Amino acid sequence: MKVTNPKLTLYAFHLRNNLAQGEEKPVNDANHLWEQCQRLGQKLNIPQLQSFLESLQDSNGNIGIAPSKDNPKSDYLELLPQRSLDFSAIPNGSILQLRGEVYPLQIHDTYAVDITLRYPYAHVEIDQLAGLNPQGCLRITQSKSLLGQTLVLFVQPEEEIKDIQAFANECLAAILASERQQYFLATRGKFLGSPIFEYENIQETADQPSQILIWLNCNNQTETLEEAGDYYQPLINLLCCRSKILYTYAESRWCNQQARVLYRELEDKVQGFRQLPSDPDKKLKQLEGWLTELPKTAFGYANYLRDLEIYRTAIEINCKNYKSWLKHLETSSIDGENNLEMWQKIINQVQEKIIEQINFDLSYLLPSKPFFQQMIDAVRGIVEKEQAQSDRAAESTAQKRQQRLELLITVASTGLAVSGISSQVSNEPAKTILTQLFPGQFRESSKPESLSYLVTSFSPIVFHLLVGVIFAIPLGGIVWGIQTDMIGKIRRLIKKLANRHP
Repeated sequence: MKVTNPKLTLYAFHLRNNLAQGEEKPVNDANHLWEQCQRLGQKLNIPQLQSFLESLQDSNGNIGIAPSKDNPKSDYLELLPQRSLDFSAIPNGSILQLRGEVYPLQIHDTYAVDITLRYPYAHVEIDQLAGLNPQGCLRITQSKSLLGQTLVLFVQPEEEIKDIQAFANECLAAILASERQQYFLATRGKFLGSPIFEYENIQETADQPSQILIWLNCNNQTETLEEAGDYYQPLINLLCCRSKILYTYAESRWCNQQARVLYRELEDKVQGFRQLPSDPDKKLKQLEGWLTELPKTAFGYANYLRDLEIYRTAIEINCKNYKSWLKHLETSSIDGENNLEMWQKIINQVQEKIIEQINFDLSYLLPSKPFFQQMIDAVRGIVEKEQAQSDRAAESTAQKRQQRLELLITVASTGLAVSGISSQVSNEPAKTILTQLFPGQFRESSKPESLSYLVTSFSPIVFHLLVGVIFAIPLGGIVWGIQTDMIGKIRRLIKKLANRHP
């Protein structure tokens, strides 16, 4: 079967700005969309697209303007002076000649591109539709800020069709001939008087079109209205809002998963309280580690909850905008010849599933937010208590060590003092005592080898030391006791004064 005037359009959307980096500074991968257009130019041998990025930049290398409520120009800004860029691909082998145009836009904080491919021939076989998407090249590869993409095939069957859905399925199979992605028919409707079929990607990957529309030109007025283009701005804005809703919801799912990981970490810490080591040092070390980790975990948890609330608000705003653009589409259609209920589906999905799911996540996660702080306070209290006990034990040990040292010094100094006094009273006490005890056996001798010489030479030193030791032990104990008692009284007095004057 042959078809007439087929054209395949890719609508792709990519963030220019986000909340984190503000309105003035584009996101780090903001040019990804335009770089992918250049990649398409290289793949399809389209010279006009191979330097596309440069044609969009101003003298300062910027593309577009900072989005602002005060400057409505950013809400729909054409990025090329000539509005769109027409191009022709250089034929390669058996591939049919391709022509088309690229239409770059800025829609508030988002870059959008319309890349349309068509044949210069009016009539082609249905299987030749694959040439409009050779090797699945009409798509944008994944990046962090890629919002989504939609393929739209506008085609007119040459013959009368008995099974219009089967024909739409054939068209879908043709443009996806080299693709492994699986799409299913989600819904159908009527737009500008002609049937339109919506297919969705089973895998829902951002680097593949999440939505393919097969729009069949089966009404005499459809092509006229399509060429007039009154529907175009509402449609591309509608698709942009849809991409933002799905992208934001996907981000909220990731955010919810990360928050639940931190939630489980908190639960593990709660269980860990029951299994703290009995050894005070090990217990203190583990709790101090928690005290370092928990504030970081609590901060991350709070950020994820904040982001979930931001995503919920963003989805609600984009859903509201989606409804507004859908009304615009209804007014630009043929009265009585349209059925746009197919595009109402995502509104129902937002209201019945998406917002409810985020609300459920928040209701599950929010109660644990203050519990993080309670956990930190509890750990800090235990650490302070354990540290105080450890400090008191260390202080007590140090005091005992100091007391033993003071006792030793007191005894030694007392002994030396007594020995000094003893030496002043008698120079040769041992000689006098031994002579009286053993008369006639100890006499003075100048010979070093004699016993009397040794006794009379060293006995004074030994005697005075013994006297010092005998008197030092009890006397030193008394002195140390008096000193300790005085120090204790002074400390108690200082503590008492401190309590009176905090």
